[in-house]
Amino acid sequence: MFQKKKTTAVALTIYAPEKGGVCTVCFFGALSIILAACVPLLMYPEVSERVINTLFSFITVEMGWLYMIAGMGSFALLMWFAFGPLSGKRLGDTVEYSTFSWIGMLFCAGVGAGIMFGGSIDWAYYMAFPIQGEAAGSAKAAEWGVAYGMFHWGPICWSIYATLAVPIGYSYYVKKVPILNISQACTGLLGPWVRRWPGKVIDILFMTGLVAGSATALGLGIPIVAAGVASVTGLAHSFWLEFGTMIAVILMFSVSSCLGLKKGLSKLSDFNVYMAMGLLLFVFLVGPTRFFIEMALASLGLMVSEFVRMSTWMDPVGGTGFTQSWTVFYYAWFVAYAPFMSLFIAKISRGRTVREVVLGPVIIASLGCGSFYLVFGNFGLYLQLTGQLDVVTLVKTVKGATAIMAIADFMPLASLYKIAFSVVTAISMATTFDAVSFALAATTTPQLSPDEEPVRWNRLFWALSLGMVPTGIMLIDGPLSVLQTAAIVVGLPVLGVVWIGVVAFLREYRRTGWVEPFDQRIS
Repeated sequence: MFQKKKTTAVALTIYAPEKGGVCTVCFFGALSIILAACVPLLMYPEVSERVINTLFSFITVEMGWLYMIAGMGSFALLMWFAFGPLSGKRLGDTVEYSTFSWIGMLFCAGVGAGIMFGGSIDWAYYMAFPIQGEAAGSAKAAEWGVAYGMFHWGPICWSIYATLAVPIGYSYYVKKVPILNISQACTGLLGPWVRRWPGKVIDILFMTGLVAGSATALGLGIPIVAAGVASVTGLAHSFWLEFGTMIAVILMFSVSSCLGLKKGLSKLSDFNVYMAMGLLLFVFLVGPTRFFIEMALASLGLMVSEFVRMSTWMDPVGGTGFTQSWTVFYYAWFVAYAPFMSLFIAKISRGRTVREVVLGPVIIASLGCGSFYLVFGNFGLYLQLTGQLDVVTLVKTVKGATAIMAIADFMPLASLYKIAFSVVTAISMATTFDAVSFALAATTTPQLSPDEEPVRWNRLFWALSLGMVPTGIMLIDGPLSVLQTAAIVVGLPVLGVVWIGVVAFLREYRRTGWVEPFDQRIS
């Protein structure tokens, strides 16, 4: 009995040398990089924009193929998890959240305001390109546009999100290592070095990528809320209105972060799911319902039948740039978020099987995202095809958020609809960044058991810090490519982090199998 207790204590000490507090290397290392990126944006906005656009062009053109391969690799890995020998294994013992709350948190953390923006007008940006050999602006290009919207938020991108969910959940709930960060998933490859500088570098890269990915989501969502306020109240859509909107959203998810996952994020995400479903149902019923249904069937059929082609189409001969500008952007954005989402999925999936953990994102979340494109997106497309509003031209001349509100003008009870749309967008951002601040705080916490959360000041600090990068982007009034580049640039090194974790887990599984908790093995 004495020997068992002694060995267990030693094992935990090896994994987590201290309880509580903050890992100063990760905390200040990530903060320093974030500040180093923000200062040039604020002090030299014009030069910063030129550098950002150059980086965007280089990475999407020269390295785009790498993201495409990584996306297919993530999808194949999750299919092995779902239907292979690990499918029935459980991450822990007792299920912590109801299925509805689990799906709600999964969806709200993963999509944020990005789906409100993309689901409404992505198709209009896509129609400016010749897609899959179809002429730009043609009827067939419109079908491809809706199909690509669902594809970009579909199974492959959600597979990227969940790539490390099982390795992290295995370490946290099965091996019972009380550390919730990305480097811990690399133990099978790095060994004791995971607690030294290589592990710290991995965690710092993860944190930096997460903040940059968050900047993209905030940069897309804040203008929507501000445009809604401006359209309803008559105020000018200015930098200060967007800045004030961002402060309000940050305060919202800061309060939620202070309340914790169960009292804050879980309740907020449940409310947001109900509101989003109500908004979708409203548009579906008052809009051209038959057109929605017919386009849904056509677009879903096109995406399913051409799934492999869309997953590999780089267009090297045509050189239209569509894949580089959009598919690679979405893949890179999801890569920047992938360690965070994997960590968050693992955290909320206590007691669930491996099959549930991977098919929840790949199937349920993909269908949820697709519904936004099939309703919000197809309403805008209907206006375009019937000649009521030239959305394709509109997105070339004004910001996307302004175009979304122009589409909303064709809704019954337009002002009320704009308010509801803005509220859902704001809460979507709040739920996402509540989860983000939790992940950042968890990474800087040396030891964290499944029943604990990072200290409140740590969660609150990162909640407030998430506004720095989008403030800089708003200040330079950057176009969509600036937001895209913020995700793409940091997504490249984070991609390496993700696959180091995958290789480490597979190597450990091949060597030891699915190992039970240490204290059970020695009893």
